[in-house]
Amino acid sequence: MSLSIYYFLQLCAIFIMLGWCLYLVYRIGQLNNAPIAIMAIGAYLSSYAVLHWGWPFLLALVFAVVCGAVFSLIPALGLGRAPSFAMVIATIALIFIMQTIFRNLPWFGGALGLFGIPKVKNLLLVTYIFLVAIGILIYRFDHSRFGRAAEMIFIDRDIASTLGINIYMYSVILQVSTGAIGALAGVLYAFTIRTIIPSYFGFSFLLAITCFIFVGGYTTMWGVIFFTPILWGIPLILPQSMAVFRNLIYGFSLMVILLIRPEGVIDKNMLRFIRLKSGVVFKKLFGRSQKTVDKRLKEVM
Repeated sequence: MSLSIYYFLQLCAIFIMLGWCLYLVYRIGQLNNAPIAIMAIGAYLSSYAVLHWGWPFLLALVFAVVCGAVFSLIPALGLGRAPSFAMVIATIALIFIMQTIFRNLPWFGGALGLFGIPKVKNLLLVTYIFLVAIGILIYRFDHSRFGRAAEMIFIDRDIASTLGINIYMYSVILQVSTGAIGALAGVLYAFTIRTIIPSYFGFSFLLAITCFIFVGGYTTMWGVIFFTPILWGIPLILPQSMAVFRNLIYGFSLMVILLIRPEGVIDKNMLRFIRLKSGVVFKKLFGRSQKTVDKRLKEVM
């Protein structure tokens, strides 16, 4: 495998994880950008543990993920009842706070960051094992009663409250869960590029991830999966003179999709249509009765 393909596959998996972080909390109508800040924590702590404490990669990974979950609990307790706008502003501020902290801590290399992070064998395999495992958990969540409760919170918080759904608890749990995923993404990112500096975890990163989820579609987990490789790959195949306008491309794409199709390219109606068509095709190919196909469609919907 060429080095360029390796980095493309590795970074796509990491960006999908980060996209899922935003997707999960947005399931209850809160846009939480804190995973980008927690990603920096995971990247720095795991790299420091390996470089200066001599820890093995897996131990440093577990340590960083636990720390990421703990650190994400602090803002989650305060922002659990916050409206979406307040959470957006507070979590963007958190990103710049984390950048400033790491830029001024000499232990973590200051503005120069950390260099010489050791190479990890089979990192691509490890990354995709985590990606599949997280994807299965999110899929199970979406199709459980907890996912249906989250959807009710998104539609109408007042009705959800009258039904006995604890909105604050859901918000805190989802924020802590995405904090752990964000820290994991930070660890994998650090050991992929093997160099980290504070400026990596800033607005350009946030713009890219926001573009991936809202262009792909924020109502399902599949939008991020399909559109992250596309949107991340487009600037890579452009001439160098145009590739430098990556952020312009992402910003323009985000503006256009929000004006034309606010729910994103892939939404639940599209998935239902695909399932319906696939059920009809399956019937023609394998001779299933229409009753069996309709029953299967109700199960997956």
